[in-house]
Amino acid sequence: MTEPLYTENSSEIRDDVPVLFLAVGHAGTKLIAHLPSRVPELAYAAVDTDSGTLRECTLERKLLLSVPGTAEMGSGGDPKELLRVADSQEDEIRALFQESKVVVIVAGLGGTTGGVLGPRIAEIARESGLMVMAALSQPLAAEGGERRTRSEDALHEFRELCHGVMLFPLESLRAREDEGMLLPRLLKRCGLEVSRSLGGLAVLIRSGWLLPLTLADVSEMLRKSEGYCRLVAVSSDTDNRIQEVLDQLFAHPLIDNGSLLAHSGGVVLGILCGPQTLLTDLERISQETRNVLRSDASFKIGVSQDERFGQYLGLVVMVAERWSTVLPARGVEEESGLETLPQTETDEDGELIQSEIDLSAPTAGRFKGIQPTIEEGADLDTPTFIRKGIRLSFHRKPPS
Repeated sequence: MTEPLYTENSSEIRDDVPVLFLAVGHAGTKLIAHLPSRVPELAYAAVDTDSGTLRECTLERKLLLSVPGTAEMGSGGDPKELLRVADSQEDEIRALFQESKVVVIVAGLGGTTGGVLGPRIAEIARESGLMVMAALSQPLAAEGGERRTRSEDALHEFRELCHGVMLFPLESLRAREDEGMLLPRLLKRCGLEVSRSLGGLAVLIRSGWLLPLTLADVSEMLRKSEGYCRLVAVSSDTDNRIQEVLDQLFAHPLIDNGSLLAHSGGVVLGILCGPQTLLTDLERISQETRNVLRSDASFKIGVSQDERFGQYLGLVVMVAERWSTVLPARGVEEESGLETLPQTETDEDGELIQSEIDLSAPTAGRFKGIQPTIEEGADLDTPTFIRKGIRLSFHRKPPS
């Protein structure tokens, strides 16, 4: 008989981790507004240059950095002045970290507050001896070239200063929405998806896993991936919930419709379920996920149960974009054996394009010395696509 996964006293397995989710800027504040009610055992705070945004913010701990000449209505677009203000209020920023061991900075990369102030706060947190992660939303192409350029610069700084960065490219999420959707609604939908994943992250790094998944596991994942990670969360509460969450996971745009999952060297999977979840259900999730992964991929699983979940089933998955079995020093990737996954390209519609593979043989191998078949000046032993200069592509767009 298959027994349900169950523990009579969930308090015995819960040991709260001192984690702070710190929203920086307007986008960051919006993205974590819902988290305190969902994961109350973590700490939350917000930092902004706009007093209006902070007034609307429901988080208890808030810090306003007032940039001269802006009437507390934003950063003023001057990075140097913003950094000067941050340095002058460094003690107040450090006070936000008290009693925390982990800080997760949540910000949008397109704005000055998130893109400039965020990295400075990451630097202060790291100097304080904390583990620092960043969860960052990357702007849509439609938001303009200047914002995209600014976001790339900010992303580079975050990667240099944080132990790990989880990137949420809104352009990837855009691919699953209606092309005729208006920009404000599209941004809202993308924001909801990122917020959902951040909720999963909050659960992932808390304690209280029935089957162990610790902060040390997440930390190891970040170090071995050099901080290049993607994070997704999927859920269902229907009678067919197991198949539904697996289908959602394997087609999720934030992991390139499952392609990144299949190529990754490291995956952490958190399963959230009710106390009556069967062991056979967990085994199926584990096995079907493992079947998608590389045979040599590192794969860690944790299971968290809560009576409040009922028949709800959720998966939180952290996927490494890079992987190294030997922890490298920063800036020496060429000598470290660090594996970098193939870079994905997109066309003008944001659709993924598989990179071209060089299939031309450098030598004739075991056929060396054998005369080729020549007809009308063409070597018929050479594949047609090479003779005619045809580039192979596995990218297919639906007919218009």
